[in-house]
Amino acid sequence: MNHNTLSSSWYQDKEIFALEKKNIFSKSWHLLGSINQVPNKGDYVAKTINDQPIILTRDNNNTLNTFYNVCQHRGCILLEHEGNSKQIKCGYHGWTYELSGDLRTARGFDKELLDFKKYQLKPIKHYIWMDQIFIKFDDDDDNDLKKILKKIEKIIEPLNFSDYKYRKRDTYKIKCNWKVYLDNYLEGFHIPLVHPKLNTVINYKSYKTEIFDDFSMQWCFLNPDSSPYKNSEDNNKAFYFTIYPNILFNIAPGRLQTNTIEPIDEQNCNVIFDYYFKDVSEKKIKEDIVFSEEVQNEDIYICEKVQKGLKSNGFNQGIFSEKYEIGVSHFQSYISEKINNG
Repeated sequence: MNHNTLSSSWYQDKEIFALEKKNIFSKSWHLLGSINQVPNKGDYVAKTINDQPIILTRDNNNTLNTFYNVCQHRGCILLEHEGNSKQIKCGYHGWTYELSGDLRTARGFDKELLDFKKYQLKPIKHYIWMDQIFIKFDDDDDNDLKKILKKIEKIIEPLNFSDYKYRKRDTYKIKCNWKVYLDNYLEGFHIPLVHPKLNTVINYKSYKTEIFDDFSMQWCFLNPDSSPYKNSEDNNKAFYFTIYPNILFNIAPGRLQTNTIEPIDEQNCNVIFDYYFKDVSEKKIKEDIVFSEEVQNEDIYICEKVQKGLKSNGFNQGIFSEKYEIGVSHFQSYISEKINNG
């Protein structure tokens, strides 16, 4: 365990941020969300991840595909937002593609002379776990994500989120470096002071952090009298998983909440919340969402205060509590290793 925190410059330096995008985010798995974003044949969703334009499609064979959202003729962005279509048509020169990525027509070119296979949409590697779809831009053959998710699956069994229904998405723009938000998430040390209501919902004395290769887990028991979640004697735990660098699973009885932290620049980030529920009443769902928003607003307030403090001449480097902040130390060691060793 590292006893000292990262230097404050790592939270505001443009060169460090550029290295993070190159050495970490261009090589990491990214969570797109539920496959139910494209439930029907012909559905598509266009997104931007780590400055890369992508498309998620469900083709006529009911197959899910992920591609770079770029026409192979002259590099124009193809689709925006979401919708349903029988084909993908470039609005620049009219090339069209199947939802499977195959080039369908190439306006201005002789079909007999053009190698259509050479100009298919460029695919992006993806992996589906419990109806959640992940993508990776790096083409290496590692199976690190599969190993991580298998471990998580074993820890939370018999839970299976494929049975959970998507409810809503909330996005928050926060005035802090993306690592400030992760640092805050990775410890429960601040809960009694920053989250007084959450502190009554959880059993703080039971709060534990466990670290693994490239992910960590926090868990605790819930207080059944004050918890808004559906629970019983054998199902009264909350789990908080972090898959490095920026994927979070918040698991409570009857509810999955996924978070992705998307860096904007060295001092701002977006945090995306997706809510999923199983066998939970409408009243409990509303209670959970209101409660989650309250906790999130408390986190935003403290994270933005930390970002301001990190810019001060009066602070450079802090120190970790071995008892309460092992998860933050583990994450910062991961960041340091990736930046220094690529």
